[in-house]
Amino acid sequence: MLKVLNQRFEIHSHTEYSNIRLLDCINRAEYLINRAIELGLAGIAITDHDALCAHMEVNIYAQKIAEKYPDFKVALGNEIYLCPSREMGQKYYHFILIAKNKTGHRALRELSSRAWMNSYYDRGMERVVTLYDDLKEIVHKYPNSLIATTACLGGEVSSQTLNLIKAEEHNDENSKVEAHNDIVNFILMCKELFGEDFYIECAPGCSTDQIKVNQRLVSIAHCFGLKMVIGTDAHYLRKEDRYVHKAYLNSKGGEREVDDFYEYAYLQSNEEIFQNLSQSNFDSLFINQMFQNSMEIWSKIENYSLLHKQTIPKVEVRDYPKRSFGVNNSDRDEIENYPVLKSMFTSDDKIERYWINECWNSLIKNIGAPFDHLDYVARLEEEADIKRTIGQKLETNMFAYPVTLQHYVDLFWNCGSIVGAGRGSSCSGLNHYLLGITQLDPIKYELPFWRYLNKERTELGDIDLDLCPSKRPLILKKIKEERGQKFNANIDELSRKNLGCTLIATFGTEGTRSTILTACRGYRSEEFPEGIDSDTAQYISSLIPSERGFLWPLKDVINGNPDKDRKPNQLFLKEVNQYPGLMDIMIAIEGLVNKRSSHASGVILFDEDPYEFGCFMKTPKGEVITQYDLHMCEAAGMTKYDFLVTEVQDKLVEAIHLLQEHGEIEPELSLKEVYNKYFHPAVLPINDQKYWNVLHDNSVLNIFQFDSDVGSQAAKKIKPNSIFEMADANGLMRLMTSEKGEETPMEKYIRFKNNINLWYREMNEYGLTKEEQKTVEPYFKQSYGVPPSQEQLMKMLMDEKICGFTLAEANAARKIVGKKQMSKIPELRDKVLKQAKSPCLGKYIWKCGVAPQLGYSFSVIHALAYSFIGFQTIYIATRWNPIYWNTACLIINSASLESEEDDDEDATDKKDKTTDYGKLAKAIGDIRSRGIKISLVDINKSSYSFEPDPENNEILFGMKGVNKVGGPIIDAIIAGRPYSGIVDFMRRCPLNKTVMISLIKAGAFDKVDEHWAKEICAEPRFAIMAFYILSVYEGKTKLNLQNFSTLMQKGLVPDELDLQKRVFAFNKYLKEKKVDKCYLFDDNCLAFYNDYFSEENLSVINGCTCILQSTWDKIYKKVMDDARNWLKDNQNEVLNQLNTMLFMESWNKYALGSISDWEMESLCFYYHKHVLASVDTVKYGLSNFFELPTTPVIETTFKRNGKDIPIYKTYKIIGTVIGKNDTRSSISLLTLDGVVNVKFTKEYFAMYNRQLSEVQPDGSKKVVEKSWFTRGTKIMVTGFRRDDMFQTKTYKHTKTHQLYQIMAIHDGDIELEHERYSVN
Repeated sequence: MLKVLNQRFEIHSHTEYSNIRLLDCINRAEYLINRAIELGLAGIAITDHDALCAHMEVNIYAQKIAEKYPDFKVALGNEIYLCPSREMGQKYYHFILIAKNKTGHRALRELSSRAWMNSYYDRGMERVVTLYDDLKEIVHKYPNSLIATTACLGGEVSSQTLNLIKAEEHNDENSKVEAHNDIVNFILMCKELFGEDFYIECAPGCSTDQIKVNQRLVSIAHCFGLKMVIGTDAHYLRKEDRYVHKAYLNSKGGEREVDDFYEYAYLQSNEEIFQNLSQSNFDSLFINQMFQNSMEIWSKIENYSLLHKQTIPKVEVRDYPKRSFGVNNSDRDEIENYPVLKSMFTSDDKIERYWINECWNSLIKNIGAPFDHLDYVARLEEEADIKRTIGQKLETNMFAYPVTLQHYVDLFWNCGSIVGAGRGSSCSGLNHYLLGITQLDPIKYELPFWRYLNKERTELGDIDLDLCPSKRPLILKKIKEERGQKFNANIDELSRKNLGCTLIATFGTEGTRSTILTACRGYRSEEFPEGIDSDTAQYISSLIPSERGFLWPLKDVINGNPDKDRKPNQLFLKEVNQYPGLMDIMIAIEGLVNKRSSHASGVILFDEDPYEFGCFMKTPKGEVITQYDLHMCEAAGMTKYDFLVTEVQDKLVEAIHLLQEHGEIEPELSLKEVYNKYFHPAVLPINDQKYWNVLHDNSVLNIFQFDSDVGSQAAKKIKPNSIFEMADANGLMRLMTSEKGEETPMEKYIRFKNNINLWYREMNEYGLTKEEQKTVEPYFKQSYGVPPSQEQLMKMLMDEKICGFTLAEANAARKIVGKKQMSKIPELRDKVLKQAKSPCLGKYIWKCGVAPQLGYSFSVIHALAYSFIGFQTIYIATRWNPIYWNTACLIINSASLESEEDDDEDATDKKDKTTDYGKLAKAIGDIRSRGIKISLVDINKSSYSFEPDPENNEILFGMKGVNKVGGPIIDAIIAGRPYSGIVDFMRRCPLNKTVMISLIKAGAFDKVDEHWAKEICAEPRFAIMAFYILSVYEGKTKLNLQNFSTLMQKGLVPDELDLQKRVFAFNKYLKEKKVDKCYLFDDNCLAFYNDYFSEENLSVINGCTCILQSTWDKIYKKVMDDARNWLKDNQNEVLNQLNTMLFMESWNKYALGSISDWEMESLCFYYHKHVLASVDTVKYGLSNFFELPTTPVIETTFKRNGKDIPIYKTYKIIGTVIGKNDTRSSISLLTLDGVVNVKFTKEYFAMYNRQLSEVQPDGSKKVVEKSWFTRGTKIMVTGFRRDDMFQTKTYKHTKTHQLYQIMAIHDGDIELEHERYSVN
């Protein structure tokens, strides 16, 4: 009997972070560690493929459990790919490294980072290779800090051992010698590098290969005097998890171990190891010895922490001399009131002296003598005091953070990017404003600094800045160059080039939708051996409800969530339960890390040594990023800076450039000078009513924060007349009712704004005294009795006359309310009611001040800054001709902004950004509805991007906006200009058929070829298309018997040649039966032959009927002579018929539809009349959406549960789908009168959004019906208008369905279809 005598340390295991390059593992780190403890292991090493991403998380968790399990160790390692070179096509061998201590972990960080920065693609996969030379260099640099093992069957020793065994089995001496020498050389290298810290690893698997290798490894280890250890190579936790793991691997292909390898790749118990290794003939004593060897590794591993206080990166600053505080003797009395500021002028800290001098000088520049404005001085004292206090607690210099950022703000402007007014709570910092980081004066706008920093929150405050997306790569490149030059001399050149400014990693997970799609791909059963059909998977995923644009997690979809008033989705459950086991797979994989990417804004700036805390990798796009996510970077000691990108900044910059190019703004001014003169919040004409009227009408394209359906309605209903009311609207549009059927906060705001006495009446109804009403006025009255901001919430709770919360309590309340933490809300409600100075006041504060913000609330600081950006978009589109702003919007929406980067390669990548055609189509529809024309494409004149033509009030269409036309193609077109016509173009700029068809449909050749095309056809574009198809379709010039099959398929062979048709088909079938010089007959052949020909020509060989090839050829020739003669006599007629048919097939494939259809497909708009313009609107009872009542008309009501349920009057509208939003179950519909947003229920939308496919006889899939919401689909919908949305709806008495597809249009009539294609 096998008996466990020793403890075991697991030296080889994986977490979900092994998935960042290839789906591989379903272990979550904490679960893995907990399972190891449960199994009684002494510890476990985390050795993910390529990555150290889990290390901070694991190290923190190890410290957390240390008190309960003091002897349990969690080691940090890496399964690297170790090779002598980075050549293509080689075998990439696995190798395990484990850090003994902190120094060893630094070695891992450097090795892994170097491998990632040198990654390359081979055989369709990214390869992250550690070279022998790199390993040798790092091991010598950090001696005795790493433990190494030979890894699994994928390791060099095990792989070559298997090769050696196979060579022996096949008596292949050359291969045998080669494998032997490789093993010897590799082991000798490792022994030299690691000495007694090098081990031979075997796996407790029972595959044939594993057993053979295990047995041979014993002798190899003995030969070299090495110790053996066991590595389970755990990719899942338990044996029973194999089903889920297998499904996960099935979901995506790629190079990985064979299936029977993974059968044992779980965290095995000691008993399971004994049982499995017995198959390798290992006895109990030997297995126990390997356990003991693993404990030797355990004893070498130190307990160490990777946690570190955050360090703030520094920049070179002016060294201000120490000096007295103040400017003259009259200030002496005041100086004593500001001890922190006074001390900073004489501080020994250079950064502190720089901060106070820069702020003070800016204060003088902006407001004059500071002591004439004591509120500014007092505020600066407050901020300095808070920063110094928190800095002391965090053991860092808090003043360095804004100083470093100030240094880079000038760089942002010089790179051609606007820096936004501010974001988040950073605008509350006077020092940020004085340093030029933010643009709002917090004293003027009464923005409290405690929302950014306060002494009760011991943490670094961060400052988010909004930059131009198109300029961010150049900005990061410049910062990398600057900071990399200052690295220590021992930092290698590759690191110096890449790591000065590094993007922070984010890890994508299996979200709700991807979980469903992944599980369906990986699912296997007898009925579904290749997984569940992708169309079905897409349909199931489309059933997931969403809230505020976010999909519900699976647990809520399956079980519901009472806290969030969510019920199980029965339709989803019904669909999923058709596939036994599918739900288990989904639940198990939801939330697993499955990819790596870069943070939307966060970057880390490094000082002299990037490897002090950091380790690095690359995104699939090649960007260098950290290996830790944001929170783990901060835990390791790094500090994040947020360089966010918002599209509106690119739109503003592009509009400014267009205005300068056309002389509307002084072209000699720099971007920053233009901004400060015209667009800075301090100079914007926010008191000019005409700009607010524009917002009320929402008559400007893409008003920042107000271009959505909800934002548009907020602007129209609230009608903001000040920047604060605009900020209110920014917050109110996001607030929901606390109970169904209640008045929304926005509706209440509008009601009270129109009559403020209604607010006072409400307070009276709640029983508030006059004194209490005066107490709440500061927090309610400024927003008409409906406070939408977090600051108003916190201030009212902190007021001693209301609830007397501390700042910390108020901040906690803000988080509970903002995140709608349902489990904590009752306790908060009780606290508010208990601490309120009267029961009536408590009820009022809770119901009218707190409850309306449940689930979402904005910071007024953020809302105010973003409202200024929104005002900038109104201002630039109104003060100047709106054509410039509209053109800029189209350029950005079509991704046709030409890059200004230094690097040509980067510029090319930028040009190839994907165009969002749905977004483009909606923008064009909105612009045209405002009376601005948009041109067709002109092959000789159109630029890469859209261009304004103010003289003709027209926007010239940019070629990047044309469907299927990319950047390099446009470069080639422009380089070859001018072209005399399509013939010249095809000769000098040959393009593929898809691109040419799209250009023709877009009208690119209309002008250059109009002179001849209009002579042929009333619509020249038809003639141009016909010419092109004639030039490229595969027409015939001569017909012979080889074309007979085609002629038969086209129905061109006359009935009198029926025999010839049959014989031709028989001959083709017979050719497949040829053996030597004979054709063998099966029963079908014999039956046909006997019907038409004599049996005397047949032979029987070995019992099989056959005919000599020569004999049949003579028969065939004679029969087919009639067909040859027919072809000869009718050559021209048949040739013309065939070519006409082939031409029409090409036409129907590429050019079917009207000119309007072509334009929608290629340009996303109708330059000519709307394709539905001829429809008889009276006959079909169609309405103009824009003339419908904005509030649904109630026709009647009925009772349900004692409530009156309205039945609304319904209308019908028609249009062309130009975009869709799957999450919101809505589409953008281009009607005859403008763009309309149409909303469906989730289930109805999913039913018609589904693509339908059929499996063909050969097993392939064919799409038989696309989604009804594909761009260009023409539909009719029934429903009613609510504000700016058309809500589809029908009732039992309604005579139409909610949705029809318009299949055809004939003389004003339309052919409608409601039923979807039926898939068998």
